[in-house]
Amino acid sequence: MDNPNEHSDRLWLRLAVFGCAAFFWQLIAYNFVDIDLWHQMGLIRESVAAGHLLKTDVFAYTPTLPWIDHEWGAGAIAFLAVKWFGPRAIIVLKFATAFGTLCLCFWVARLRATDFRLLVLCTPAAIFLWHLGFLSTIRAQAYTFFFTALWLLFLQLDRRGRTWIPVALLVFPFWVNIHGGFVIGLAVLLLQAGENFLRGESWRHVLVLTAALTGEIFLNPYGRAYFSYLKRGLLMPRPYSGEWDSIYHLGPLWVAIFAGAIVWAFCSAWWDGWRGADGGLFLAATAAEAALHRKLLPLFAISWLCCVPDWSGKTSVGEWLIRFSHRRRHFLASAWIFAGCVCVYSAVQEKPWALDVPQPLYPVGPVNYLKQQKFAGNLMTPFRLGAYASWKLYPAVKVSLDSRYEVAFPDDVVKSVFDFYEARPDWRKTLEAFPTDAVLVPVDAPIVGKLPDAGWTKSYEDRQFQIYARPGLSLTPQTESSVSLHGTFP
Repeated sequence: MDNPNEHSDRLWLRLAVFGCAAFFWQLIAYNFVDIDLWHQMGLIRESVAAGHLLKTDVFAYTPTLPWIDHEWGAGAIAFLAVKWFGPRAIIVLKFATAFGTLCLCFWVARLRATDFRLLVLCTPAAIFLWHLGFLSTIRAQAYTFFFTALWLLFLQLDRRGRTWIPVALLVFPFWVNIHGGFVIGLAVLLLQAGENFLRGESWRHVLVLTAALTGEIFLNPYGRAYFSYLKRGLLMPRPYSGEWDSIYHLGPLWVAIFAGAIVWAFCSAWWDGWRGADGGLFLAATAAEAALHRKLLPLFAISWLCCVPDWSGKTSVGEWLIRFSHRRRHFLASAWIFAGCVCVYSAVQEKPWALDVPQPLYPVGPVNYLKQQKFAGNLMTPFRLGAYASWKLYPAVKVSLDSRYEVAFPDDVVKSVFDFYEARPDWRKTLEAFPTDAVLVPVDAPIVGKLPDAGWTKSYEDRQFQIYARPGLSLTPQTESSVSLHGTFP
């Protein structure tokens, strides 16, 4: 017969898992279509029409680079999922990768013999730090977060002598073709090999596997040219993308939780000795990257949840938390039920089954207007808006720039378009350099109000956007300032 205390422990742990899952669901419940999904699916749509994967740009009228798209596989998954199962398939992909990542982290922690009471107490902080990676609908980087957790699982299986290398060899080519973040997988292995070497443990097989996986990078549709893209993509600065800013820009709450997680990890590792801090090198590397680039914060949170609860269980504070959780399990069970129910209610209010294409995130009104006008020509667009315009208006309309900027656009083109919208002194040169027929302008852009002085005519206006036509181009004026606009997907 079961011990009543053990039964009570199992019950509150299940409720804790429910509470953690509900908290995660509440944070990512709202589904707005990601800006990159439009160009990812656009590549596949036009490639299917052409009968081969496109390697030269068809969407822009500005100069472009050879098109090496590190996310083409993610676009193919999304495009085919939507075609076969309908638009909400991308919601399923989002929640599958999100909760799949969480389950893998739990699996890693259990393989490390982490006390589950301590694990669930640490989980909400990790979820808060990584949920930005799953905010919109499925993003290519979400696959990298999932595969990173899978790689950490592989390394725990390795420590227990279980077979995992054939699976890694089979899975890695998929990662290579879905997202350029596959380099994280190589980094995980290299750092683990270094740790094993320092501890006097077996390391050569991990290094050999890393070399084999590096060879598998050639299993991509671009061949050796893909390495040129990787060099550019990994080393280039990204001054025009806010998600590559430091974590400081997220605000004091984020900084405090991030700093607290680092301090807790450091103290836990110090208590048990650095040799006992398995996974410490990768955790330190992801902490440094997250501090510099908030987009990589989920990698730190995943590594932290896999490692730190295990380290903490060997400290006096961790042991106290375990004892406290056991003594107060009835109270904690009630707390998890309450928190979980609140989070579920809040998540339902966000309609997690629904897809949103909101304006002002997307220029829904201007695109509908250009369709009605049967406009055909070149449309100047800002970085965030071009892919949506291409998906809806191509081939009649080509754009100046979209969010593929490191994949498809030279740096000087990107800079000139950003300088134009910021109304920098040479903004007129951008109009002269590229054969632009119309300009899509957010109403808060500095360039607003300057175009009429250059002879451009305002043809369309709503609460968020305006369209200006070049001299000599006649478009019927239209104003939609009193209407709230929402688009459709796909």
